[in-house]
Amino acid sequence: MITKPPGIEDIFPDKIEKWNHVLQTAKNIFALYNFKEIIIPILEFTEVFSRGLGTSTDIVSKEMFSFQDRGQRDLTLRPEGTASVVRAFVENGEYNRLALNKFFYYGPMFRAEKPQKGRLRQFNQFGAEVFGSLDPFYDFEIISLINFISQKIKIPTYTILLNSIGCLKCRPEFIKNLSSYYKQHQQELCPDCQKRLESNPLRLLDCKNKSCQNLKKDAPKINRFICKECQVHYQTVKKYLSEQKISYKEDPCLVRGLDYYTKTTFEFITDQLGGQNAFAAGGRYDNLVEQFQGQPTPAVGFAAGLERILLLIDDQHIPQTSLDVFIIHNGDKSLEIALKILDLLRKNNFKVDLDPSHNNFKPQFKKADREKSKFALIIGEEEIKTKTFSLKNLQSGQQESVETDKIIDYLKKKEI
Repeated sequence: MITKPPGIEDIFPDKIEKWNHVLQTAKNIFALYNFKEIIIPILEFTEVFSRGLGTSTDIVSKEMFSFQDRGQRDLTLRPEGTASVVRAFVENGEYNRLALNKFFYYGPMFRAEKPQKGRLRQFNQFGAEVFGSLDPFYDFEIISLINFISQKIKIPTYTILLNSIGCLKCRPEFIKNLSSYYKQHQQELCPDCQKRLESNPLRLLDCKNKSCQNLKKDAPKINRFICKECQVHYQTVKKYLSEQKISYKEDPCLVRGLDYYTKTTFEFITDQLGGQNAFAAGGRYDNLVEQFQGQPTPAVGFAAGLERILLLIDDQHIPQTSLDVFIIHNGDKSLEIALKILDLLRKNNFKVDLDPSHNNFKPQFKKADREKSKFALIIGEEEIKTKTFSLKNLQSGQQESVETDKIIDYLKKKEI
């Protein structure tokens, strides 16, 4: 038997209802916030991610699915969405000439990680990006948007972690002090963090290793080093959140796992997912567009993990999509009529099905029940003679006779 690769899941109809419920809720709220959809490629040149995410990040150094094509060009299955959106934004000049752009996207991402609960090698995200404004309002709006989605899909208790990691002007002094502190404890660091100490000290605060977590408690905090501009920006974001009664918890060690962030960073976390406790996260990235050779363009965004959200709402009841009508026939002439009414009902936007392989009513009624059909439309010998259909409500058991040419109006009145 041929099996799927590890860390990749098949999604069957029993899970699709919740999947679509989450995505449709997110899309509806994106529309309320005036975000427009963008579709980005699954495959990009590797440089998009090495330039965008930083070569010292775990994603680029360990987790990307990369290969060469026949032309010896380096390609990568996208591990996240923001870098691709930025590349598209810069490459398509008509968009980066607009004063403000608000995009959303969704789709599969790929990372070569060790599969575990809430962490797959092919996983799905939806996210949003705002290009063109330094205003802290948009940091707030992005957080507000995720909070609205989380409430609408009824994610149980969660916490919003918030921090500012400064900008290119004030962060170097913090990193200098951070490096100095960790060099005094170098032997206590995990092997990965010993490398990060030289290549990217900020990543030391993102390590999940227990010994490194213990060291983080006494490490220098960014809030002692950020400049006046970053302080004002951060205070304004918090002011907006407080005014809108969106609760949050400040975490001065929150840096996120990507190099492009500046100023605001945030995570939506829960204690229901074990080690993978964040189901949405993001922040501001005011210098990333320039790294892609675009005009200086401030930006802020987020991404949310669909599979992690589905784990959080697993016990929720989401109504299953059901058929409006299942047509019951006894073969021959009644099947001919059934096929015509099948086509007619579908063209009038009713969800309809039938089973052409049976001419016995009993197995057809069983199938109608399995499909959770609301009505059974019965075409037997008597119905053919009288030019009527018998329509049975499969929930109440009530059955009525309806003239053939009035079936559409009848069903519309039932508002199914």
